Amino acid sequence: MGEAGDPSRDPRVVKKMATLLMQGAVMLQETCPLDGLPLFRLRSGEIVCPVHGRVMIVSSEREARDVEVEEVLHDVMYRAALRLREEAGRGEPARLREWVDIIRGIEEILDMRRRRASGGNDKSQPEERG
Repeated sequence: MGEAGDPSRDPRVVKKMATLLMQGAVMLQETCPLDGLPLFRLRSGEIVCPVHGRVMIVSSEREARDVEVEEVLHDVMYRAALRLREEAGRGEPARLREWVDIIRGIEEILDMRRRRASGGNDKSQPEERG
């Protein structure tokens, strides 16, 4: 990277920042927690770091933990989908059902979390799939 590891002096980073501004992004006062560079709000509303890409801005430790939980759930669901694909090649229906059930369970958890975050009743039963 640039001088003494400072990403703000790296010409590639400066070019990326300039490109974001030319595309209509707005430079924000907040900085990336990983490298200290200014964050940018794209026209779509998404917040990005010029080095790391998409960034979540959280206002509390609890919010940070919630984001981390969501990331873990999505990661587990992705890994389960990969295993499902592997099992599909083997043609064992019982194993396929197990992986589908795992994915459905994660989707239900994510749905409940979304409803709770949007002010819905987090104790409600997940929608029946079928």
